[in-house]
Amino acid sequence: MMKLSRFAAVLAVLAPVLAPLPALAADVSIDLNKLETQNGNCRLTMVLVNGRTEAVQSLRADLVMFGADGVVAKRLAVDLAPIPANKTIVKAFDVAGLACEGIGSILLNDVPTCQFANGKAGAPSCLEAVSVSSKAGPKFFK
Repeated sequence: MMKLSRFAAVLAVLAPVLAPLPALAADVSIDLNKLETQNGNCRLTMVLVNGRTEAVQSLRADLVMFGADGVVAKRLAVDLAPIPANKTIVKAFDVAGLACEGIGSILLNDVPTCQFANGKAGAPSCLEAVSVSSKAGPKFFK
């Protein structure tokens, strides 16, 4: 009986440590909001929401556009900062030489740079500090 109560005591101490950790909330969300073809180029309009109490000073995204056939059609690096603290902004980027109809999906391949006003990067990595969604036609994923 004594061994069982010791085992129960050890479990009680370890239970909080062994419990799954809650998912980290994203620091910044990016919504692919609209696609429009202009002069043979596709304009991506994105809505960015900074959910942090500090401004985003630097945020660089590596985007990969896939055709409807799943083949890489274009790659584009975009600078999404600055974004003030607790602020929503809209940014637009042109994908030269690619009509919107040629985009089947968009991958947020990487976020090689992110810096916040407190001097810290997103935790634990820049890519994990960002969430993505899409209201436009193509799937937007990471």
